[in-house]
Amino acid sequence: MLIGKTESLCPVCLKRIPAQKVAENNDVFLEKSCPDHGSFKIIIWRGLTSYLDSSRFDVKRKKPDHAITDSKDNCPNDCGLCPVHKQRTCVAVLEVTNRCNLNCPYCFASAKSYDYHPDVQTIKEMYDTLLQNCPKPICVQISGGEPTVRDDLPEIVAMGKEMGIDYIELNTNAIRLGKDFDYFRELKEKGVDALYFSFDGLTKDVYEKRCGIDLLDTKLKALENCSKLEIGVVLVPVIEKGINYHQIGDIIRFAKKWVPTVNGVHFQPVSYFGRYPSMPNNEARLTMPDILKAIETQTEGELRVENFTPTSCSNVHCDARSYSVVLENGKLMPLTSNTSCPSCNIEDISKKTRDAIKDLWKFPEESIMEQLGLGDESLCGCEPGTWIDLIERMSKNYLTISTMAFQDVWNVELERVQECCIHVVTPDKRLIPFCLFNITSADGKSLYREKALLEA
Repeated sequence: MLIGKTESLCPVCLKRIPAQKVAENNDVFLEKSCPDHGSFKIIIWRGLTSYLDSSRFDVKRKKPDHAITDSKDNCPNDCGLCPVHKQRTCVAVLEVTNRCNLNCPYCFASAKSYDYHPDVQTIKEMYDTLLQNCPKPICVQISGGEPTVRDDLPEIVAMGKEMGIDYIELNTNAIRLGKDFDYFRELKEKGVDALYFSFDGLTKDVYEKRCGIDLLDTKLKALENCSKLEIGVVLVPVIEKGINYHQIGDIIRFAKKWVPTVNGVHFQPVSYFGRYPSMPNNEARLTMPDILKAIETQTEGELRVENFTPTSCSNVHCDARSYSVVLENGKLMPLTSNTSCPSCNIEDISKKTRDAIKDLWKFPEESIMEQLGLGDESLCGCEPGTWIDLIERMSKNYLTISTMAFQDVWNVELERVQECCIHVVTPDKRLIPFCLFNITSADGKSLYREKALLEA
């Protein structure tokens, strides 16, 4: 059954080609054909009902205040952002190097053919690009490569804060942060607000397969240092069948024990761009519903599929997120649900959530505390078992579980790209949607990455 038409890219030549979304045996596939390189059929979603249902979470986009580039060669060849882009920047990725202290088989910032390590002045100009083109507050994720290979990274962080960047998150494998506490402390003092921490599993074999080296003890030491410095962490596992798909539930249980240092887990089904060892196939490819079903199964229903909703900032098929309070007994109390109003749009669901919370105030405090499983010990020094006790727990003992499916050359849809809110800032003063920036052809040719970084 045909359920939609879009446009995509040829995996071989990267040309824009028509595509259609087709339902088959309850799954959704992207079908496309290039006149020079043949036809392709890629699974993009498992579960037709949930795919169609996601549309009720769509909201009106907030277009960028102004375009940076012109529309000359049509999407996706005018990124910058161009006038057809539909969503302003929510998170800006700023790459300070493509050098790394690892050589993982999967890497969107593959460093095979070039070296990118900009000087401080270039980085200053990229910060300035964000200040001129992004709405406040400006959230920057400093990325790479591995940013901590730079000894001057603390100065780069301080420069961003001094210029007016509101929030700085460090995307890191945390190897150096587990070994060099003084360096880590300086990063915190200069303005790093949180870590986007690569954390693929809980056993040594995961890292040996993924990175070629056992990193588990180093990762755990880095988390200990995060706790000492009181810096928040989002754990980021890249999920792949045969590597760590079976550890999704274990990672969530591990994260709960590290709250409030860990306040989120962001599962990323592996995407096929940059460096990867083989061509993808539909059986191996993980979709977002696969991740959500694994969460429900492997947590034995503590978190369920219906606890996840799209953020509605990017395209509704790009991500899903749940928010839970961690109770005294270690259980998660989800505060998000996509079934509270099955026929409602996102605005109605938000109102119903607010109304439900207001309704709780009508019940005796003792009854509410009992329902939530909260004990008699006070968290805040006030009377135990009161509403302020609950609010204190909700503000500190929470866990956000999310997933995002980055698009590669095989499954990319240009309408999703045009609604992207995660943009990479480049030395030539452009903002490029993250997936397009990292897309590579079947033989490794980059659509944007190398040209944008090296030809500024």
